[in-house]
Amino acid sequence: MFKLRIFILILTVSLTACDFIPSSNNDDSSTNQENNANVQLTLAVAPQIAWLPWYLANEENLFNQVSNNIQIKFISDTYQGTIDSFLNGDVHAITISNIDAIAQIVRRDIEVDVILISNGHNGNEAILLPQNVDGNVNNLREKTFAMTEFSTRHYLFERYLIRSQIGFDEISIANTPEIDIPEAFKNNKKIVGVVAENPNLYSLTNTSTAKILFDSRQISNEIFDLVIMRRETLIDHPEFAQILLSSWFTVTQRLQGNKKGPTLSKLGNLIELTQQQYAAQLTTTPLNDTPAKALAKIRSRSIRKTMRHIQYFIERHGLASDESFTDWVSYPGRNPAILHFNGQPLQQFIAPSVKE
Repeated sequence: MFKLRIFILILTVSLTACDFIPSSNNDDSSTNQENNANVQLTLAVAPQIAWLPWYLANEENLFNQVSNNIQIKFISDTYQGTIDSFLNGDVHAITISNIDAIAQIVRRDIEVDVILISNGHNGNEAILLPQNVDGNVNNLREKTFAMTEFSTRHYLFERYLIRSQIGFDEISIANTPEIDIPEAFKNNKKIVGVVAENPNLYSLTNTSTAKILFDSRQISNEIFDLVIMRRETLIDHPEFAQILLSSWFTVTQRLQGNKKGPTLSKLGNLIELTQQQYAAQLTTTPLNDTPAKALAKIRSRSIRKTMRHIQYFIERHGLASDESFTDWVSYPGRNPAILHFNGQPLQQFIAPSVKE
């Protein structure tokens, strides 16, 4: 059970070096500093494996060490809770999957910019069957699977159906919250299998007689996670993006070299996992842990192919507005659509412009 238990500690952490705080020769005027001094912006994050660097950044107060002009409030909530807060206008930035960014944000015509693709999914979701169930395609027809509808797991399931040439109407879905998936797998005799994500996936495959039929390694790079920000917020406060990027890379750099072990332990402790348990699950959500890697990912043309698969899923289930797909999503260098992959904050982070 993936229950967040962030220990509330009063810590004073003095960072003697922060390699990823971008240097800049820009000096805002005192007038601008005064105008921005009381700005508070919010980042909401759910306690998922790949997103725990945000929690560690908050614990170490990294968000508010970069700037005196903007105070960042960090909010932890359930995954859907963070999305609801964003939809209600209560927060300015959230972490979200690419599937839900379309299905829940774009459909409401909220203009947002993707400032970071934080991680991919490479085995983080899987279709599970009991060991004694025949996984032959013909044996699965007319059966019922438990999963959360319109989620990354649902998307994975439909990609399996397409690849296996199984009609959508030949399989039934029992809409089940992710928290109830283990119980459904173990005790619901009406289903043949489930579609789960970590940590349920890790738990079921390590403590139950579950076998993997198909997982997100087989649709590599199609599911990934984003940091999205309201476009009006990014326009008014571009420094907000720079603070978030700085905080992310300050933590993720520690997952390389001799700091990797202690950092994995800290991250695991946030959710009561051992270093080994956390590390095992993190391999299924590879992080974009350097600025160069993150910029290359957000500029990658492979995203466009992936988004076409998502477009089919979204349109099949009526999860977006009536506008055309070209009005939903845009890419670096293009006029912004509702959801815009914006490479400029990362580019500015890597090579800050200097005013003369």
